[in-house]
Amino acid sequence: MVIDQDLNSYSARYDLSTPLGSFITFKQLQADGRRGRYGAVNSYRIRGAFPSAGAPDAVITEDRRSKILDSHITEVLVYKDSVAAVLSPFSVAPMYVIYYYSLEDGVWLGAGEDLGTDLEDARRVFRDKAPGFSRIIPKIAQLKAEPRGEGELVAYLRNTGQPPQEFLLDAVASHRIVVYGELHRRQSSWDLWERVVSDPRFAQRVGTVFLELSADRQVDMDKFFSGRDPDGERILEIFRSVQLNGWYDRGMYEFLMALWDRNHALPERERIRVILVDEPRPFNSFRTAEDLEAHFDSIPDRNVQMARIVAETVQHDTSNRNSVFIVGAAHAFKSAVPGIAVGNRRSQSSPSAAAQLVTIFSDADVFTIFPHMPILSNNGTVHGRPRHGAFDRAFAQLGNRPIAFDLRKSPLADEPFDGIYEITYAEQVGSYGENYDAYLFLGPLEDEAEEYFLYDVLTDSFVVELKRRAAISKGSLEAWFGVDTETREAIIDHYIQRLEGKKRWPMLSRQK
Repeated sequence: MVIDQDLNSYSARYDLSTPLGSFITFKQLQADGRRGRYGAVNSYRIRGAFPSAGAPDAVITEDRRSKILDSHITEVLVYKDSVAAVLSPFSVAPMYVIYYYSLEDGVWLGAGEDLGTDLEDARRVFRDKAPGFSRIIPKIAQLKAEPRGEGELVAYLRNTGQPPQEFLLDAVASHRIVVYGELHRRQSSWDLWERVVSDPRFAQRVGTVFLELSADRQVDMDKFFSGRDPDGERILEIFRSVQLNGWYDRGMYEFLMALWDRNHALPERERIRVILVDEPRPFNSFRTAEDLEAHFDSIPDRNVQMARIVAETVQHDTSNRNSVFIVGAAHAFKSAVPGIAVGNRRSQSSPSAAAQLVTIFSDADVFTIFPHMPILSNNGTVHGRPRHGAFDRAFAQLGNRPIAFDLRKSPLADEPFDGIYEITYAEQVGSYGENYDAYLFLGPLEDEAEEYFLYDVLTDSFVVELKRRAAISKGSLEAWFGVDTETREAIIDHYIQRLEGKKRWPMLSRQK
């Protein structure tokens, strides 16, 4: 439907009965700075990306307001009476913005944005993507529904739940590979694993721990564990190569130091190996942006690489001990939907590392554990609590004591999986029980401390190296770390101010 009108030719309205009305409504809310109402006019799928209801209005300059209200509406496209798009010229001609809408519960809600190189390309993009948006709508209805089995969960936990340490020790005794889907820089999680590896039963049952660290630094990890003293600088140097701007997980560092202590209290033949499985990242060797891009255009999909190293190591292991794979939760689910954070920008996403290991071994061999956390995007956006807070309410009734349990046998096993935002709306993602074997709770989300940050990674010499890396990647330390001065002291002070004594998810306290 051709419109060819400017937004300011329409009167202000709150009308979600048509795609055009929804577009006008949202633009008017933007022009008025009504941030607390953005979520109500956008799809359930993306509401977490907007300020919460009741958020204070934004201050909108007259220039910004005029630009919003001067938006031009070229045409409206509709697919199967359930998905629509408003096409509007982008600020850079001849590009067009595609504003998607989906029909949910009888109203048209914003469903995201896209770009076309010109008007005809925008139409093509909409035609290509509209079927996918349409298939998401039934999934949205499923996820919006209140969970079933919540009332039975408390009784189930009372009867079968275990302290997390005992649960993990039992799991590693009976499964060839235990995949623990961690949340990075979480102190309580690494504190748990320190206790587990310090238990004499762990070394009797586990011979290898796989970690999501750069595989090309394996020699350094081996030297660390073979050293007569725990040389923490070796670990810090490994961490400096995990990401372009470094890796700052204090809990992982302390875990490795604790494992060194445990290993050196054991006979050499009984020691635990640590194998690094993630993509190689030789940042120190790159001299140009082209070097950096060429490397990441040629490496394997991260899930493929991690699964391959784990599988080959386990298959060649002649001992009677099992393995633990500690990896981000987004690499640990079992359903065969494409994984995320693949590394290679040009690769087609393969299934998660855990799903690939299930194919190589068996479902019974690979035991996956999901740690209780908010529904998160990989960029850190919080989309709420899993299954509308059903798990949280059950844990609260048990006094919020740490607990782990068999998820597949639980009353919420068949609930649609919503724990990882990027795969929540995938058609084949399935249920909680189809993705993870176990669920682990360490404490209330609203009480959780901020990220457990390892300041020791930062040295004056590493800051110099970071400046070099930033230059060849067309970035800056100011943007990476949110500082005005490119010094070690400024970066550390920034993180102390941001993290120390703070809660990790303060917005969840308002959602209790």
